[in-house]
Amino acid sequence: MKTRFRKTCLVVLSSLAASPWPVLAQPSQLPATVVTAARVEQPLADVLPSVTLITREDIDRSQAVSLADLLQGEAGFEFGRNGGPGNVTSFFLRGAASTNLVVMIDGVRTMVDGWGNLTAIDLPLQQIERIELLRGNASGLYGEAAVGGVLQIFTRKLDGQSGAYGSATLGSRNTQAVTAGYAGQHDDISYRFDLGGDRTDGFSAMNSAQSARVNPDNDAVDRTHFSGKLSKRVSKDLTLGAYASLIRSDVAYDNGSSPAIASDRHLLRRENSTLNVFAQGQLNADWNSRLDLSRTNFEMRDFKNDLPNRGAYDSGLNMGQQTAVRWFNTYSAGRDRVFNFGVESGDEFYTADATSSGYRASRQLNGYFVGLNQSLGAWSLQGNLRQDSVRVSKADTSFAKTWDNTSGLLGLGYRLTEVWRLTASVSTGFRAPSAGELSNNIDLKPETHLSEEAGVAYASGADTFRMVAFNTRTTDAIYWQSVSPYTPVNIGKVRNQGLELSGSTQWQDTKVRYALVAQDPWNESDGTRLARRARHYGSLDVWRSFGLTTAGVKLNASDDRYDSGAPGKTLAGYSTLALYASRALDKEWSLRFKLENAFDRPYQLAYGYNTPPFGMWVTLAYQQR
Repeated sequence: MKTRFRKTCLVVLSSLAASPWPVLAQPSQLPATVVTAARVEQPLADVLPSVTLITREDIDRSQAVSLADLLQGEAGFEFGRNGGPGNVTSFFLRGAASTNLVVMIDGVRTMVDGWGNLTAIDLPLQQIERIELLRGNASGLYGEAAVGGVLQIFTRKLDGQSGAYGSATLGSRNTQAVTAGYAGQHDDISYRFDLGGDRTDGFSAMNSAQSARVNPDNDAVDRTHFSGKLSKRVSKDLTLGAYASLIRSDVAYDNGSSPAIASDRHLLRRENSTLNVFAQGQLNADWNSRLDLSRTNFEMRDFKNDLPNRGAYDSGLNMGQQTAVRWFNTYSAGRDRVFNFGVESGDEFYTADATSSGYRASRQLNGYFVGLNQSLGAWSLQGNLRQDSVRVSKADTSFAKTWDNTSGLLGLGYRLTEVWRLTASVSTGFRAPSAGELSNNIDLKPETHLSEEAGVAYASGADTFRMVAFNTRTTDAIYWQSVSPYTPVNIGKVRNQGLELSGSTQWQDTKVRYALVAQDPWNESDGTRLARRARHYGSLDVWRSFGLTTAGVKLNASDDRYDSGAPGKTLAGYSTLALYASRALDKEWSLRFKLENAFDRPYQLAYGYNTPPFGMWVTLAYQQR
């Protein structure tokens, strides 16, 4: 029955793709621009570092259920996940550890937890306008830990479509989701509010065949979220605004480690909240300035069999808060020269209450930076320099450590023709030990990084192509030992070198995006591959718009990966196929359909953990016109 159903869906989508319906005229598109590559707005075709832009249209078309699933297959991006969406997830950018990635929201750096792990990756896709994925060492622009790159998220804008919007989704594993929002403008005040929730029965997060202690029941995920954005134009040169977000989730998970037993029920209850207020103005015709003040809080509670889990190795409660200030400026000195400069400061505090691994610690980050973008005929230059100071201290003790570091980036481009360009860059960076890592080993040193890359890029209308060769070397990399004592240590040297291909093209009404990466992520201290990174991976996304319908197919593929721990923990290579379609019912309503893992291929992103099997979703979406 299941096989017959899949075949029927494939026939329907194939028929849609072959439909002879007339093509609607498409509005002219302005050249895509990004700001993350140099901290100034640039046409995507002119940036020196390697950047991927994902728009609101791309998000809607993909019908992805999480940020990780949306980014899967992008050049330079890999991830590991302990089960399905909502479970613990690690992002690997250019092969770097998940702690070596900076996530930003509307230009403001998001906080990490006490162990350096990302806390902002659960942001609902409904709240996102666009994403810019910057690959490669960007510490010279964004400071500590921006070694693998930067993931910058821009929340839905205020100057777009006014009116109500929302969606309702039903699908496999009893998935239910609903979102609703409203955007508008009154005189000089613009605003947007949205809220929503989603729930799924899920599937067993761990494979019981690989661990006898795993509870084989389904692990459900339940999430609610709210966000709001408000701005007031005080004068033609000054705008004041605020952004707020609250995300709460209950995520059931499996624990196959001793002393867990098969009947145990585990649950993580997470809450993330953010408030950011800003003032943005134009000091003169050439000088733009923005001041941000933000406060972020996160809380994670661990439950076992409906009671707080306060075992020797599991923290019943982890909390953190961050207060951050950013002053950012751009100054145009003529048509072909732009400076950016500013200061950033963050004050973070972390608490964990476990019986043996609890800690209370704070971290202060202070940095100032300057950058230059210069065009000289066919040549283009990007230079960035940044000084950072990171101080980590443990509460109620005299322990404190401070590290100072100067990072830089120098990039050069040469335009061979109107459509072909050569690029090259060299950069340095660092990551300081986290509060949690230092609580286990006070002798840790910061990681230091050196990166080089060279590439060739092509851009002509809808056709783009970029090939980049990269080489990153890390000294004093921080990794957790897999044997007793289980503490973080500086392991020596880690490297990754490889080649990235990415691009897009269009034939009449058919569009294609592709990515392919060949790399060699290597731990030189013990002669092994870095955990959960593949030597080869990539994606192919093909879709066609015809009449009121868009239909497409996306292929993700990866070869085998090594997982840390005992010998034999190898993750086999895999490929998955997703089919999707959408149809405009009228100018405001649309119907969307998606098949995930259409051939029900079993695979793993972390040893012992399951991944989403075959699934089907139907979404009804509304946008007031």
